[in-house]
Amino acid sequence: MPDENSLQRLHPTLAVDISLSHKFDSRVTSAFCERSVSEETRRAYRRVVREFFRFTGLRHPDEITPQDVQRWRDGLIAQKKSSSTVAFKLSIVRSLFDYLQVGGFVTRNPALSKLVPPPAIPEDLSGRALTAKEVRYVLSGPNREKAEGARDYALLLLMLRTSIRVSEACGLRLSQIKWSHARGVIKCKVKGGRERTQPIPSEVKKAIDEYLRIDRTRRGLQHSDGPDQFIFQPHTNYRTLVFDKPLSATMGWYIVRKWGKFTGVGKLSPHDLRRTAITKALDQGLSYRQVQMMSGHKDPKTVMKYDHGRENMELNAANFLQYDEE
Repeated sequence: MPDENSLQRLHPTLAVDISLSHKFDSRVTSAFCERSVSEETRRAYRRVVREFFRFTGLRHPDEITPQDVQRWRDGLIAQKKSSSTVAFKLSIVRSLFDYLQVGGFVTRNPALSKLVPPPAIPEDLSGRALTAKEVRYVLSGPNREKAEGARDYALLLLMLRTSIRVSEACGLRLSQIKWSHARGVIKCKVKGGRERTQPIPSEVKKAIDEYLRIDRTRRGLQHSDGPDQFIFQPHTNYRTLVFDKPLSATMGWYIVRKWGKFTGVGKLSPHDLRRTAITKALDQGLSYRQVQMMSGHKDPKTVMKYDHGRENMELNAANFLQYDEE
């Protein structure tokens, strides 16, 4: 069992009596789950950790065996969870036990990949990339003469033109739009807590400005305006009546699905819009480096997975190589 000092290193507020218990206590894992600067990441970590320990009967982490993790993995697969989802959840549990082991709370990591191999992830990314016609249909849905429609249009256009993630888009503040070298840019926190600068196309800036103009009166009355105001805000909130807050990622999902269904394009997710932007850029012949700068992926290999044209035999370099004398 860990001593009091190792527990305190993990979480300064832990009581001494936890070290005497062989039952799971959520305070032991809370420090791990709260490390990320991203609320979306923290929420995902809390959800997966809670799910895993409920599966194990809320046993003490040091009592968890590789067989327990294997059964959990196999249960997820039996539920027809995608390989990427299973691998993601295993990575969270593996990182958790690494964290607890460093703190002296467990003696081993039962979720190591060599003990519990994750399922193979297909090279091609699943999901949908819209055609140019489908993009036009989706953008034609919102009524841009009304504040709510202007908001939805600006949000959809922002994701389609910049490949920004829905959580990043919904959390944008007006103060994060800057001018640099005679062009508009967005400076925002992205996945992993990094801050990066993204150009904002003129048509996107125009759509945001028009939305803010139409919505100016409401923001003034509800005290949700000002230089640091959130760009995308909820227009109805009967539960708390608080409007000086960002549109939630859940609401962002709802907006995308709403207009996909309304315009006949079909079931859509925010990541479909991100995938559309990346795929379209690659189809237009932009380099992996250029697309990586837009998408913000750390690994260029991830960008390659969006390049469906790489399997086109007609465009294979073998068709164009020549060794004739010049």
